[in-house]
Amino acid sequence: MTGEVSINATKKLWEALEAIPGSATVSAEWRSRLGDAFESAWVFFRPNGKLASFHPCTVRDGCGCDHQVIFHGPEDIVAVCRCESGCETFRLDRSDIVLYELDRAVLDAAVAAAFGLVTEGGSKTDLHGTTRLGVYSPYAGFRFPAYLTIQLEPTELEDVVDGLLGRNETPFLLLAPTRDLCLSAAEDRLSRRNSIFVPLSENLAITDIRRFRLLRPLDDVLAEFRSVVLPKADDDDGMVFFPTPPDAIWGNVTIRFKDGLTVFVKAKSASGTFSYTQMGMANKKSANPTLQWKLLQSFAEEGGVMTWKSPHADRKNQKRREVLAKNLQRFFRIESDPIALTENGKGWRVLFSLHSDI
Repeated sequence: MTGEVSINATKKLWEALEAIPGSATVSAEWRSRLGDAFESAWVFFRPNGKLASFHPCTVRDGCGCDHQVIFHGPEDIVAVCRCESGCETFRLDRSDIVLYELDRAVLDAAVAAAFGLVTEGGSKTDLHGTTRLGVYSPYAGFRFPAYLTIQLEPTELEDVVDGLLGRNETPFLLLAPTRDLCLSAAEDRLSRRNSIFVPLSENLAITDIRRFRLLRPLDDVLAEFRSVVLPKADDDDGMVFFPTPPDAIWGNVTIRFKDGLTVFVKAKSASGTFSYTQMGMANKKSANPTLQWKLLQSFAEEGGVMTWKSPHADRKNQKRREVLAKNLQRFFRIESDPIALTENGKGWRVLFSLHSDI
């Protein structure tokens, strides 16, 4: 395949998936339903090892009904009309009656890649036609499950919505081929739990072999969802929301003191300048920098290492270090401890780059 398939052609793929029971039929019917998208979309289908009992009518001006497949011999196969119009019988090759089903693993992987999901093992669920594609993780510390369901009736999709709401305490994304089966009541139930329904027909186009592209930026597709589930600030201590990339580790973090009250912070692609208050290290009573902020500054002055020979060594630093570590974990939302023992066990060292320009 070369070039991108049109949006309208791709839409036929999504519509077909909600029209064929079990997403399995002969290639002739897939070709009829997929139209211009057939050649490009065919990579998402595979033979399932079964033969069809019926075949679509291919007679010009025929009945349009499915004809029954009759074997007169291993290679003598015909399709016989069973409806009242009684249109003519036609011959079939064995390849004509091979059932092709949606290759769910291939489709799921392509959709997950288009949405930038973090994929995980064990995509199957106990809900019919529903798989867990992975996790939407826009920033470190935020992980929202994403599911793809393919159903034939609104009631079936409603059952999936109810099932997922009962199985998830956190908000999630529910993707489906089209919006046609998602009634307003089901979408309202998702919204009340801060979850979102995403129709693929409105958001994806086939762009390459086994690939889709989003029709608009992901942040725009999920704008309403993001506005609800992502915090903007912490009202308790003034800590701002820092957009730490989801795959960042402490080795990707840099903190540089610009003066005694502000630092420049960088974690991979995210960066900014923040005050001690914005990093959640302001004393609630006096609004002055906390002892943890001062300890962080001391670490910076000592090149990121603190020992008993350091000018700011203090027995109380043990507890202060623990609180500082938790504070940094909250700000960056990186779970592991940012401060470790030195190799000789007689001091502490930060696991990120720490500098001072003062």
